[in-house]
Amino acid sequence: MDEESLIQRVLHLRQVEKLSGRQIAKLLRIGGRKVSRILKGNDSAKPIPPKTVIDDYYHLMVHWFKEYPNLRAKQIFERLKEYGYQGGYGSVVKYSLEFRQTKSKAYHPLVFLPGEEAQVDWFFVNLPGLGKMAGFLYVLAYSRYAWGMFYPKHSFEFFLAGHVACFKNIDGLAHRHRYDNLKSVIIKHTPEEIKYNGQFLDFARHYNFSIHVCNPYSGNEKGRVERIIKDIRPFLYAEKFTDLKDLNCKFHAWLDNRNNTIHRSTKKKPNELLIEERLKGLPHSYPTSRVIMGAASKTALVEFETNKYSVPSSCAGKMVEIAAYPAYIEIYVSEDCVANHNRCFDKNKMIQNPLHAEKLLERSPHFKMQRILQLIRNMDHVFAYFIDNQENEDDEIEAAYQLFSLMKNHSRAMLVSAVRELNTLKCFKIKALNSLLNLPEAQDPKPLWPRNIKLLNLKYEERNLNDYNPNKEDLGAT
Repeated sequence: MDEESLIQRVLHLRQVEKLSGRQIAKLLRIGGRKVSRILKGNDSAKPIPPKTVIDDYYHLMVHWFKEYPNLRAKQIFERLKEYGYQGGYGSVVKYSLEFRQTKSKAYHPLVFLPGEEAQVDWFFVNLPGLGKMAGFLYVLAYSRYAWGMFYPKHSFEFFLAGHVACFKNIDGLAHRHRYDNLKSVIIKHTPEEIKYNGQFLDFARHYNFSIHVCNPYSGNEKGRVERIIKDIRPFLYAEKFTDLKDLNCKFHAWLDNRNNTIHRSTKKKPNELLIEERLKGLPHSYPTSRVIMGAASKTALVEFETNKYSVPSSCAGKMVEIAAYPAYIEIYVSEDCVANHNRCFDKNKMIQNPLHAEKLLERSPHFKMQRILQLIRNMDHVFAYFIDNQENEDDEIEAAYQLFSLMKNHSRAMLVSAVRELNTLKCFKIKALNSLLNLPEAQDPKPLWPRNIKLLNLKYEERNLNDYNPNKEDLGAT
């Protein structure tokens, strides 16, 4: 028996027949040491695994992964149960591991001309004290110059506002913009059809740039913006921010520093290459709003993003259009703007303008003053503090009514600012408020006086009334 046959015979007797080394040596009539050397020298030889329940379903997994390469083990397990699989989930995980291994990919480097393209994307972070923030990032592909903003939401109006802010910062825009499959850009993306967002097409037509959409699950096609997002995250988690304004201030400082740092690929500063960018000029501004249809309730309230905003009582029950801007909303009825409110980003709040209920209050004067007091107090905590510090209940009602009257001729922001200053000074007088607003105090009308004061001392002789009423005798004589 040759050496190779002897080795295979020893391994077979050991692994299949389960004989000991001594039994193998006796059976083959060879020394025990030789048997030990053969077994030690073939430790890498794995024993033939026994057949398992899942072996019968191997061909199914091959077919499924060929058709859908990104299937998960949980999905395979659910499918196998439909074919009568009785094994456990762990076996499926282990058996399908070879199919689910990430396969290495190779890509062609993307080269761009100056001003040819910009890559745009959203990214999201959860920050202590601020919650979930949406970051908008705009990167010029040639120079790697980056600019962006943080917003409380990533809805369409903020998407447009982010573009406009970046256009103003670089004083222009690229000829083509590359996007992922964002709902603000793409409504539907299939191999047969790409359905664009109509309002965004109008925005692109206004600024005269073309749209390039990445293939699904192909983040490598916009690698420049993805790389910067990866660099931004460590900076965000290492800093502390008091509010959204502070977040944007520190974010812009970080971007300025990055744009003045030599880039790892170009070996130049993005700010230096920005001069070489051949950007398109900016047309007149575009309204950064999103229009939503709605209806006013019977209590003259319009719901938007879980919050309720007041409209004039005459609009109760009517259909409305809500134009949502990043900082405020406008409500239209039959193309007429009937209400304008600062946008609220809390949940389930009620934002009311007391003037909207003025006509309704005139119909029910018995509780008019109490209702005005309630509306003004709930309108802003600054007003509530001012009213609550009046001397008595009558003064509270009077202060609320005066604030209600001032709102007819002054903006809410101006009144809030003035009342806040009075609260700081611990002065809760309406006269002081009028003084801050440069309003004249009510005064009694001044009497009129002649220029020559001596005319007031003139005396005259009263005439007899008979001069005006002659005697009847005299009348009869004529």
